[in-house]
Amino acid sequence: MARRALAYGIAGVGLLTTLTAMAALHPHEYVYFNALTDTKTPGALAKRYDMDYWQMADRQSLEYLLARYPDDALRVWMRNINRQSLPQNVRERIPVLDNPHTADFYLWPARDFHLPAANPQENFYYPRIEIKNILERPPIHSVRAYGSAIALVYGKDTAAYHVAYQYYAANGEPLAQADFDIYAYDGALHYLKPDCPPPAPNRADRRIFLHITPADLADLPADSRERGFENHDFWLNNRAAFFDGKCIIRQPLPDYAIERIATGVHVNGELIWRADINLAARAAAQAVHARIRAGDYGPPVAQSDFDVYLRGNSVAYLKEPCAESDADARFILHITPSAPADLPSDRRERGFANMDFRFAERGARIDDKCVAVRELPDYPIASIAIGQKTTLGYPEWRADIDLAARAAAQSIYDNITAGAYGPPVAQSRFDLYLRDNALTYLKTPCAEADAHARFFLHITPDDPDDLPPDRRERGFANLDFHFPDHGIRASDICVATIDLPDYPLDRVSAGQFVSGEGSLWRVEFPVLR
Repeated sequence: MARRALAYGIAGVGLLTTLTAMAALHPHEYVYFNALTDTKTPGALAKRYDMDYWQMADRQSLEYLLARYPDDALRVWMRNINRQSLPQNVRERIPVLDNPHTADFYLWPARDFHLPAANPQENFYYPRIEIKNILERPPIHSVRAYGSAIALVYGKDTAAYHVAYQYYAANGEPLAQADFDIYAYDGALHYLKPDCPPPAPNRADRRIFLHITPADLADLPADSRERGFENHDFWLNNRAAFFDGKCIIRQPLPDYAIERIATGVHVNGELIWRADINLAARAAAQAVHARIRAGDYGPPVAQSDFDVYLRGNSVAYLKEPCAESDADARFILHITPSAPADLPSDRRERGFANMDFRFAERGARIDDKCVAVRELPDYPIASIAIGQKTTLGYPEWRADIDLAARAAAQSIYDNITAGAYGPPVAQSRFDLYLRDNALTYLKTPCAEADAHARFFLHITPDDPDDLPPDRRERGFANLDFHFPDHGIRASDICVATIDLPDYPLDRVSAGQFVSGEGSLWRVEFPVLR
């Protein structure tokens, strides 16, 4: 009987000790260790054992966050989602996240070997923002047993995300600016938005579409070749990193050569914004801009809202500085051939080939430059009409380039400089030459403004009777003209030629004037036959 009583006593003490420990550990009874284990030294158990292997302490961690932030949706990342033990109304405040960088808080068991290995999803940004680095910071809360932490709650290191945000914003101009600023770096697209609140809990209504068109369609997966692009659409709620009202998305790009990218946002199926990024056109525009600045294209053939250059068989448009809105309107490009027979039969009645285009199809905005290049037909061209239309269809600006007149002007200039015209008969802002009963005006270098004012040309004959009756009292024939009617500005040369009357001349008075202001310059010279 004594032995039985002793056995019952020992069992009772053991049971009481266990029950006492279990009561102290509640609600984490399953982390119980027997009395032979060192449970007194703080942290000793966590170094040797798994402790909360099934992460049952997640509920307590969540309850702590729910109490601390009673009115907020909680974006929490957990290695194992353990929400089912919470009431339904509480669960609705804790959305299920597919990406740790969307979270504001992280629940983690206190086990060193549970720190994540390198994982493309968890090691998401450059400069590196790794979940492991977040876990190396002091936790904001812990659930403890036996003096050891069995579960930890961490807050997002927003400073690191700000570093990443500023890094991308400082590395070059965005490829596109719409609802997001979009950058390309390190084999990925980066979407940045300074005002980007997280969506409501458990909602995925903002879908970002991303369509990649390769330079070679053979690079597409077989099931995408008929469509012509690869679909990389994703939900904003599952991909973005939200922090301090901002968000970043990093979307890796395929490793094949990319020609175009189309991206934008749908909200509940409605298109909110769209950006079309022509990478091939951007590269071409960048190269053309460098060649224009190096002088390979020579001076512009027309200057208006855009500077227009001709080189070889292409026309280039340049505006610098250039805002996004400068390239929104439709560009006009009408080509008149030297021989109308070169036109397609359905264009001959109109007399020109219509090659109008949208800027995004042929150009790109790079930094603060807008550059577009358009190939021209390979037949001889007499003239080109260029410009832009407003959204209402009215001309924003227009320039007419008479290639035949430009060629003639260049020929005259070459002959003058070769001495075929002899010395000038008069010199002022323009040099004047007489040859073959024609008066030629030449200025080089010549700015656009040099030919704006009205040209006056007064011809005095040897015999006043050669004048028309209405001019005899005045004593001279008035041949005033506007420069574009008889001249051309080619490169930095202004050349105009006026045929003179065929009767004997006494003298010529020539110059320019501004209405209401008088002469800009004036010369008078005798005509020696």
